Amino acid sequence: MNKLRLGSRTSRLAMWQTELVAKKLVGRENKVDIIGIKSSGDLSLGGNLSDNIGQFVKSVDEKLILGEIDIAVHSSKDVPVDHDDRISTLAYLERGETSDIILFSFKAKGSRRLIDVMNSSDSNDLNEVLEAFPKGGRIGTSSVRRQSFFLSRRDDVIPLAVRGRVETRIRRLLEGRIEAVILAEAGLQRLGALNALPEGSSDIYAMRICPNDWPTAPGQGAIAVHCLTERLEELGFIRESLNHLQTESSVNEERRILRSLGGGCRTPVGVECLNGESCGYMAPENWREQYSIGNAFELLPIDKNGSVSKSEVQTRPTEGILSNSSSRLISTLNSERMGNKLRNRGIDVVNVPVIELVETKQNWPEFSIDVSLPRDEWPIMVLTSPFASLCASKMVGHIPDLAKIQWLAMGPGTARSCFQNGNPASICANAGNSKQLENYIKENISTDTKLLIPRSSAGNEHMTNNLKKFGYSVDSWIGYENSQKNVKLDGINNDDVLLISSPSSARSWDQNELVVPNTVLCMGTTTKTEIQKIERFENTQLIVLDGPVTESVGVWWDENRGLKNEA
Repeated sequence: MNKLRLGSRTSRLAMWQTELVAKKLVGRENKVDIIGIKSSGDLSLGGNLSDNIGQFVKSVDEKLILGEIDIAVHSSKDVPVDHDDRISTLAYLERGETSDIILFSFKAKGSRRLIDVMNSSDSNDLNEVLEAFPKGGRIGTSSVRRQSFFLSRRDDVIPLAVRGRVETRIRRLLEGRIEAVILAEAGLQRLGALNALPEGSSDIYAMRICPNDWPTAPGQGAIAVHCLTERLEELGFIRESLNHLQTESSVNEERRILRSLGGGCRTPVGVECLNGESCGYMAPENWREQYSIGNAFELLPIDKNGSVSKSEVQTRPTEGILSNSSSRLISTLNSERMGNKLRNRGIDVVNVPVIELVETKQNWPEFSIDVSLPRDEWPIMVLTSPFASLCASKMVGHIPDLAKIQWLAMGPGTARSCFQNGNPASICANAGNSKQLENYIKENISTDTKLLIPRSSAGNEHMTNNLKKFGYSVDSWIGYENSQKNVKLDGINNDDVLLISSPSSARSWDQNELVVPNTVLCMGTTTKTEIQKIERFENTQLIVLDGPVTESVGVWWDENRGLKNEA
């Protein structure tokens, strides 16, 4: 063999790993060439990492099958547990650090500078990390393990898909898009050795999460070397030069456990094996749904043999039944999460949706990404409501490239809807109305970025026109239609409180000739303005909610209905 051809992804971290392999082989009188290969995972900024298992591995391993490279170098945690039989693992290099480090956009209580954390072995227990994280904060990770482990303890947190190379994810933190990002320590250490961490990283505060509370992803910290199965014997000299037996034993056992529990990026499993014993956790099957609707869920412990007891699936509370309590919240928002959260605060909630929303498939434009363009030139889809996010998720099946771009959610409710529907948003503006959203875009998104904005048939183009005047290229279309829903509801009394979610809901409430109680909570000033035009709402107290809806309703209720309920 004249030269060994080593294939790898093109990121700096992947190239560092491949150069490490090359150095070990060159030292054995071998000559090598390193061949960089773009993976399908490198050609997406979308949030749904779990739908493309092996996306960082497949493109490189395909070059093995085609005979264009001799060995492929991978991060072991990216390798699917079930992969092509024509490919085998030739060797594992000695494993690096297995811990995760959480990086903050602020000086969190108990945190230290990132460089100090990396230079020590100290860790923080998970409770300390959670206490340091702000209420309603945005956490950046596309890993279902990290998402589920964090959300199992903090369901107020907004999970966002921060994708790209490690350097890119750190830049997103420095830009203020998120309050924290969780990264593998091994990658940070390797980039640190290259002096390749982004400018400003020295000012980042961080914590190493205690592995007892936060077990690693199977294979994390290990470098795997692949070859064609038929060449295992021929390339045995490479295994002799590279393979670390303890790492191989631990990683193989972790992968065995992962396979037995369902395997892959879709399965939230953290497990580490040392000296033949395992410890870890797994999220229940319906963890994403439970988080999205406001129900608690618990992680399932993995025993030393790699076994786990399946938990019972939680049931949803019954909706739509008027109780006999003296004061209830009647909501047109129809948010299961809000209903559950408010019920937990002792508020009787009845969801009464009065609008039907249907996606208009024929209106969605043809769309494809030119992957040769720099990714900072790719468009961003702006979603202004939970239903807009639902429609966008449905349209991914018809327009697959929508899943590759970043989705910008107007507020927490829309971001959670994106997450529930399997396509996490990359950005959450935390905006309470269209004007705040418009300002967020102007302050944080370059005018060189094209914006895609699906809107309701009942909406207007004020924001679109304002953004165009400011220099943005905007495509906006009617992505879903609002229509009145015929509703009959008896038993509303004056002490009840009506929550109206939109101007169209106010009009539909009127057209259904439903009773209006003495107090109406309005989501936004435009909703209040519309209500003031409707005779049925005369002589009612109108209150515009300020801030996130669930919390705003809870605070208002405590201040205005709490004592009455206790009496």
